[in-house]
Amino acid sequence: MLILYITYIDFSQSASGSGVRPQKMYNAFLEEGHEVKLLSGAQGSIRTRGTRLRAVEEIERWLDGHRPDLCYIESPVYPILWRADRRLIDRIHSLGIPVGYFYRDLYRKFPEVFARRRDPIGAAKELVLDRLQDLTDRLLEKADIVYFPSEECFPYFSYNDMRVLPPGGEDRLEEAMPEYRHCIYVGGMKDQYDGECLLRAFSILNSSGTEYPLTLVCRHNEWRNMDPELCRGEWLEVHHVSGRALQGLLSRAGAGILIGRSDHPYSRFAVSVKTYEYMGYGLPMVYIRNKPHDRIISDSGIGIGTDGSPESLAEGIRTLFASPDVYERYRTAAARALYSNGLWTHRVRQVVRDLTEKRAH
Repeated sequence: MLILYITYIDFSQSASGSGVRPQKMYNAFLEEGHEVKLLSGAQGSIRTRGTRLRAVEEIERWLDGHRPDLCYIESPVYPILWRADRRLIDRIHSLGIPVGYFYRDLYRKFPEVFARRRDPIGAAKELVLDRLQDLTDRLLEKADIVYFPSEECFPYFSYNDMRVLPPGGEDRLEEAMPEYRHCIYVGGMKDQYDGECLLRAFSILNSSGTEYPLTLVCRHNEWRNMDPELCRGEWLEVHHVSGRALQGLLSRAGAGILIGRSDHPYSRFAVSVKTYEYMGYGLPMVYIRNKPHDRIISDSGIGIGTDGSPESLAEGIRTLFASPDVYERYRTAAARALYSNGLWTHRVRQVVRDLTEKRAH
């Protein structure tokens, strides 16, 4: 199948943060044997504008002689900035090519959390972004399917066909050499993530005489700003790495931890990419509850939800490692969930199936 794949990151740069998902989806399309015509390139600054517009023009010329079976779009963090991009998507729709659009970031729906700039220049930029968001939203009314990380996103929008397309994982089970009671946390420590709860929970666990090692992988600047009193302990190992170095740390972990704050608006609908990255190594998970993760983790029997207090998080970890037999049941369930519907290739199959049905009608 010939697929036009549009993304708004620079594929020549190493994948990190918001760039991980677009590259994983692209690789999964190729792995599934599809022919992919790629439009990539950053849109986020005047400096990159020329490169992006030339790439869009190349796709416009390509469409003069080619007709893809479907178009899949991984959205930018910001609204679509350039008129040429919106014009291209409008043309794709007018040609009758089914369009699926993954809606990445809902931050403009929460001005009480992500404060708008108030200085004269900042306020002017906010007005421009408001206008661009409105243009993007109107454009998406023409998309055949708008995908979101979880169904909890749906109440914030009114598109005709909204579906769930969470992140995926990669099968790394053969690399896993899990160490019993050894946990790993990968991600943020501040704002929507409760790093203080995490460290207090492991202080509680390790005060009982049984050792629960924690490998913590986070940004250096966030770690530097944590309370020094919480950052001590022979049980704690801290890294600021990614890529192959991170894979090595994941391979020897026994369980993964997720610490999205239960009182943060994003926790109502967010699905962490790390959920599926942990799953790829067969890691059971202990997490602070939200509805999307309840469905993925608790309902599949691959981990334990907690209420967001250090005591509850510590108790969840104790329960996970109550015995080797209990722990192995969770690991088996994690592998089963990965193979049943947890891989990036599963996401690609869903997109192809969904949009092929749209084309048929």
